[in-house]
Amino acid sequence: TVPDYAADAEALAGGDTVAAPMPGKLLRILAKPGSFVARGDTLALLEAMKMEHALSSPRDGTVETISASEGDQVSEGDVLIALVPEEG
Repeated sequence: TVPDYAADAEALAGGDTVAAPMPGKLLRILAKPGSFVARGDTLALLEAMKMEHALSSPRDGTVETISASEGDQVSEGDVLIALVPEEG
């Protein structure tokens, strides 16, 4: 079967984290801890399958942590950026 990367990316995009939708190299990190981001803002760029993929914020919020560095090889599902959890 052929993986449906778009569906995988959608599933990983919800909640308080931004995760790698597939294995690849982290090209750029555009967010900084403590910065406010809006839903849909590009937070990082991932190179995978000879293409660049923009990783976007799943919601409005504040960046809490960045757990990878530019140039790192990441695996599918690795959490790259965490937002401050929403108060329930």
